[in-house]
Amino acid sequence: MFELFLDKTMTYSCALFEEPGHCVKKVDFEELEKAQMKKIDALIDMLDLSENDKVLEIGCGWGAFAIRAVQRSGCQWTGLTISREQLALANDRVKAAGLEDKIDLKIQDYRLVQGSFTRVISVEMIEAVGHAFLPQYFQTISDRLVPGGKAVIQAIICPDAYYEKYSNSSDFIKKYIFPGGHMPSLGAINAALPNDLEFGEKRHIGRHYATTLDHWFSAWMMCMKDTLALGYSETFHRRWQYYFCLCSALFAHDHIDAVQFELNKC
Repeated sequence: MFELFLDKTMTYSCALFEEPGHCVKKVDFEELEKAQMKKIDALIDMLDLSENDKVLEIGCGWGAFAIRAVQRSGCQWTGLTISREQLALANDRVKAAGLEDKIDLKIQDYRLVQGSFTRVISVEMIEAVGHAFLPQYFQTISDRLVPGGKAVIQAIICPDAYYEKYSNSSDFIKKYIFPGGHMPSLGAINAALPNDLEFGEKRHIGRHYATTLDHWFSAWMMCMKDTLALGYSETFHRRWQYYFCLCSALFAHDHIDAVQFELNKC
């Protein structure tokens, strides 16, 4: 299903556009791919990678980040997912890129991974963690990082002002799109950090997410027949129409946000 509305990178997270907020009348997959690569490169720059780094990616998706980062830096990469379908395609792409000796992608719960890493990257996986498990998420990152190491996180966040209300209620997205999903707030993240992890650089990119979602919505509308042919119902398709439009509006009007931030291990 996802290949029907994502660009060739198969990246399902906020992209970075030259002009966020511009009107998207029709999906431009070339522009979307360029924006996703710009986002990936921006996060790689935040990681400040070298060939000597050992990187842990919590939530490796379809492998685009790992491939680009290793091509740029020559580092060693371990990527985790809990989706066998994602892993199969990601490994095919790693093999096609000739990077099997540098990239190890596998099915594993991030809490069970062992070893030490100089860098950790996690792009929009924190939304699957849940409020109660935020301390465990960040403690795991701390445990895996060597002293002086760095983590870079991209996250969708809820404003602190109504985080408590959001945490104790349901909504359309929680019910129909991401059961169990949860947006943290910056305050909740800060409260969950162990003492040896400190905030570094932080970037707010929510307006870019509105544009990303507008591209996805346009592509989704164009592929309705293909979606139905895969066995999904018209009701399912309409729910995702609403999801794309709702989230675009929320980001465009700053009701929710997306951030990229560094965590430095003392």
